[in-house]
Amino acid sequence: MKNFFTLIILLTSLSLYSQAHIGASGSYDLENEYSKLGVGINYMLTPKVTIGGGLMITPFDVDDDYEIMLNVKYNLGRFNIAAGYMFHEMPDDHMGMNMGSMPMHSSSENHNEPYVGIEYKLFKNKKLKLFYNQSESMKTLGLMMPIFNIGKKHMHHNMDHSDHN
Repeated sequence: MKNFFTLIILLTSLSLYSQAHIGASGSYDLENEYSKLGVGINYMLTPKVTIGGGLMITPFDVDDDYEIMLNVKYNLGRFNIAAGYMFHEMPDDHMGMNMGSMPMHSSSENHNEPYVGIEYKLFKNKKLKLFYNQSESMKTLGLMMPIFNIGKKHMHHNMDHSDHN
C-alpha cells in the first residue's frame, strides 16, 4: 500500500508542471553542409527538466538521411542545456571518406551516438529558439518554434496583475 501511495503522489506532483510542446524546426549542418527539417515533442517534467524526442530529415540534399534524437533538457532561464542520444543513417560515402581505398557500395550505415546541445530563447515573450547540437558526426545550427502546447499553463510570479483590478 505504501508503494501505491508513493506512485500516486509522484504522478500527481509531476502532473502539476506537466506540459507537452510539439514543434517544428529548420537547421543547417555546419560540418556536412546539409539543410534539415524536423519535428519534435518535449514533455516538461518540472519547470527545470524536460524530456523530448525529435526527427530530422534532409529532404533537399541526401536521399534517405534521417536522425532520431532523444534528449533531456535543463532550463537555465533563456538557455536550455541538452544531452541525448541520436540514431541516424548516413550514406557510405559520407563527405567523400571512401577515397578509392574501400569498395563503393550503395547501402547506408546506421550510426548511434551521444550528442550535446544548447538552446537560446531569442525573445523574452516569444517561443522562437536558436539551437546548436553537436556530436561526433554533426554540428547543427537552427531555429525551432512550438506549433502547439498540450497541458497546463504556468503562472509566472513576475506577471503584471494590473489587469485584475
